[in-house]
Amino acid sequence: MTEPRLVLGRVQGRTLFPQKESLTEAQMNHHVHVVGPSGYGKTVLLTHVIKHQIQTGKGLLFMDLKADMETILHFSKIAADAGRAEDLQIFSISNPELSWSYNPFQGDTANQLRDKIMAALDWSEPYYKHQSASFLLKLLIGLKRLSARQEITCTPALVRECSTRGDEIAKCIRKLAKEEIHEARCLEEAYQFISTPEGQKSLSGLRTQLDSLVLSDFGNLISGEGENQIDLFKSARDSKITLIFLDSRRYPSTAKTMARFLLQDLKAASAKIDAEIPKEQRKPFAVIIDEFADIANEDFVGFLDRARSSKMMLTIAHQEFSDLKRVSPEFAARVMANTSTLYAFMQKLPESAELVSRMAGTKVGWEKTERAQGLGFWDVRTGEKSLKRVDEFLIHPNQVKTLRVGECLSIKKYPRTKVRLVKVDRG
Repeated sequence: MTEPRLVLGRVQGRTLFPQKESLTEAQMNHHVHVVGPSGYGKTVLLTHVIKHQIQTGKGLLFMDLKADMETILHFSKIAADAGRAEDLQIFSISNPELSWSYNPFQGDTANQLRDKIMAALDWSEPYYKHQSASFLLKLLIGLKRLSARQEITCTPALVRECSTRGDEIAKCIRKLAKEEIHEARCLEEAYQFISTPEGQKSLSGLRTQLDSLVLSDFGNLISGEGENQIDLFKSARDSKITLIFLDSRRYPSTAKTMARFLLQDLKAASAKIDAEIPKEQRKPFAVIIDEFADIANEDFVGFLDRARSSKMMLTIAHQEFSDLKRVSPEFAARVMANTSTLYAFMQKLPESAELVSRMAGTKVGWEKTERAQGLGFWDVRTGEKSLKRVDEFLIHPNQVKTLRVGECLSIKKYPRTKVRLVKVDRG
């Protein structure tokens, strides 16, 4: 059976045989990069991807840092019209009445969760970072044992309490069975550490960042309570429609922290799919991230490469190429190298426009030259002409800088190189 095509728009400049611009599932699995300023069609293109996944019965996760009600209702209606209302999962930090719960500390082993927390939070002092990492590992070894026995639920609030007061750790120690010697010893070491002034000082950064999540307006949404709980591994496994709305305008700091936890969770879900689901049973799962540059970090590039095997198909979008250089120039280069399809809308910055042209490639051209001979103060043409072979841009930077609303350049490197000017269909 032929796979339904994801049609995005019309190829420009082909009047005799009009062609549609489309994406195959294989191209999506090699990841898609969308770059363009606000108001030029980037969101419309992403909507085509989301709508296609919903209407073809596929799973997806969409992460948006704007979180307007119109977008939530629009995608909810698409899901309902496709008969997939039961597959819909919404997490919105600014619309708790619509939101499911999401516990970023669920699942995982103690070691995996410790690594997830350390990667998602910010650290300026290596010494305190290492002290916090050591404390967290010992604490989580005990908490995860109790969680496995359903004595407790491991949540950000519980970890915050245990990082603040030793008596919370003591309560957990008393719940352990006599034979759980290793777990008891780890919790006792964590208790001894937090009971010292040095321990309290070392954990201040960890506590402060957990406070910003647990005590936030949406702290109840990450409490692990309620019937409707989002689990990203299950979302991918069961082809759910997971819509994540993180309002970075109202919560500029905590929204980005939540986004980093979600990215770490996606990586863990991808690894779990590879480990637990046979290759032939893995289902395509689209991950669409808008305003990606605001939440990107160095270790995300490795995920781009490894996600293919778990059939996670990433589409990342942001405004300018220079946004990625805020992480590092090497990060920007690796992201571009690990995404095989680029949709570039109008680029205002000259260096961004030239970068798009370089990615599109060059063709062989010929430049006419004519010899001249100097006579006094003047150069006089001799009439001798020649042709010089030169490399010319397939797409000139000036063309990139003058793209109109709804127009973009499609640059594909998989399965073969193809460059086109596209007019994106209206949603």
